[in-house]
Amino acid sequence: MATKADRSEATKSLIIEVARKVFARDGYAAAALAEIVTEANVTTGAVYHHFGGKKGLFIAVAEHLEQLILDEVAESAPAASSPWEAFENGLLGTLEICARPDIQRIVFRDAPNVVGLAEWREIEIKYAFGLMRNSIQALSSSGMIDAADPDLTAQILLGAIIEAAHGIALSDDPDKALRDGRSVITKIARAFKSS
Repeated sequence: MATKADRSEATKSLIIEVARKVFARDGYAAAALAEIVTEANVTTGAVYHHFGGKKGLFIAVAEHLEQLILDEVAESAPAASSPWEAFENGLLGTLEICARPDIQRIVFRDAPNVVGLAEWREIEIKYAFGLMRNSIQALSSSGMIDAADPDLTAQILLGAIIEAAHGIALSDDPDKALRDGRSVITKIARAFKSS
């Protein structure tokens, strides 16, 4: 028998999944909380109880997607023979996931504006940016990568991935754009690699 905590968690998860679809389709500004409530078959009070309102719900959805990116990259990464290969596989996996329209809309277009750039950066640090920075620090400490400033290097590499993902999303031939994007990201990453 499900406990009250289990039912509460199930309700939160359902609201996040429905909101993800609505925010991805309509964007934050045009997304109607009433539609999310109706599609999730919950009360408006449930949304306010769990998330404090539309903005809190949006932040929960964006953080859910940040965690999803990390989880999918970890799950889909092929076995790597070296820390560098694992890093490169992670970059390319991240690009593929970030090219998805729902990730584009919520994480890259709306989140910095809705949440605020500084607050969103703090959230990113817990997820993709934090993982990227930690990976670069580890590779730099082992002498595999030349990164005097791991934070700046992480920002540059994530920026390249984000821009490549935007290019893929806007392309008339997304498959070709993804192949080209993978090639460019690989070249950029390898430019940091120590000889």
